[in-house]
Amino acid sequence: MTEPPDWLDPQETYLVGISGGRDSVALHHWLASHGFQSLIFCHLNHGLRGEESDGDETFLRDLIGPSLLSQKADVSVLATEKKLSLETAAREARHSFFNECSGHTGVSKILLAHHADDQAETILFNLLRGSSGIKGMSTRQKIGELTFLRPLLKVRRSEIDSFLANGNHPFREDSSNSNPFATRNRLRHEAFPLLSDILERDPVPALLRAHQQTEELEQIANAQLETLNILDPQGRIHLPIFRTLSPALQKKALHQYLTENNIPNISSNLISRGLTLLSPDSPSSINLPGSQRLRRKESRLFISS
Repeated sequence: MTEPPDWLDPQETYLVGISGGRDSVALHHWLASHGFQSLIFCHLNHGLRGEESDGDETFLRDLIGPSLLSQKADVSVLATEKKLSLETAAREARHSFFNECSGHTGVSKILLAHHADDQAETILFNLLRGSSGIKGMSTRQKIGELTFLRPLLKVRRSEIDSFLANGNHPFREDSSNSNPFATRNRLRHEAFPLLSDILERDPVPALLRAHQQTEELEQIANAQLETLNILDPQGRIHLPIFRTLSPALQKKALHQYLTENNIPNISSNLISRGLTLLSPDSPSSINLPGSQRLRRKESRLFISS
């Protein structure tokens, strides 16, 4: 397993998302082995696997102790009420729970156990669903008041398995990970093995390299955008400045604006529709995911309900 990155401080207090599965349990033991002591572990019981889910919490109570922050959510009901997929509903429930943990503790940085194979799956998933560019997870990502940190994002799943086996660290098996109902499960269990068979090599390194190259280009674009003040004091896009950008930078800037305002499921089609608002002759708003709208008014673009 890798050494902690420079931006991770063993003396700082962090929240840690923990499920009881192999990845988050490995994160727990990896942090402990590197001297991290001021950690607050947060566990959300999604209520999707009945007694098995309750068993996860019991396991974590034994592992972490009474300091574990836990909560139960009925993700199935949430998905039905909000007309979301189970994956999206679970993600929203986790973010809501993490925000509550942050409010309760005053800690805004949360460590997550995503690793390199998760990253490859995310890259392929985003590419196939039409996201703008080759998008993966960020090592450090600010969403609202929370900052999500992923210190294991360059660690392969095989390294995690070896770490757990060598340390004789038990963990919980999540039976839902093998169910084909989730797109990511099918990518993991069907698409990646098939790609390996067709290409006669592991496809993960190539996807990670492509993502790294895209990140380097984005750093150049971000540096250019930072020199331009495209937002007004109210945080709205100032269209007279925005219109002077190249088409590529307009796409990048709009994607960044939507991301920073917590708009989910940002696709290339959504960005293209958003850019139609630059024309005064176009309709003055478009629908956004999450029952919100992107509006044009008085030479500004902004998000409203």
